[in-house]
Amino acid sequence: MENVIETVKRARRAAKNGGHAAAERSTEWKNLVADVEDLVKKVANVDDEEIAEIRARVEDTLEKAKTSAGAGIAALRGRTEEITEATDEYVRENTWAAIGIAAAVGIVIGFVAGRR
Repeated sequence: MENVIETVKRARRAAKNGGHAAAERSTEWKNLVADVEDLVKKVANVDDEEIAEIRARVEDTLEKAKTSAGAGIAALRGRTEEITEATDEYVRENTWAAIGIAAAVGIVIGFVAGRR
């Protein structure tokens, strides 16, 4: 139970501080889901009616959260594909402009890196 609470606290802190890298957030999410699933399994054998109701609500909420996260990821992938296709189309139609932009960005990065 303490692992679940600590994971939730870390996730809230990360959200307040602007979050971590996407991989770290994904890991935190997976850890939270695993901790909640472990907790549900551990209280599965308890015969208390109130705990059984809470366990059922937690399982339902966890399933909804998994579904919601999956839908969000699918939407993000779709948007990423749209952006990739638009970029590819722009570069194919404006090859020299894309080369010029890339060269300018490279010069700026080189200039900034050289000043350090």
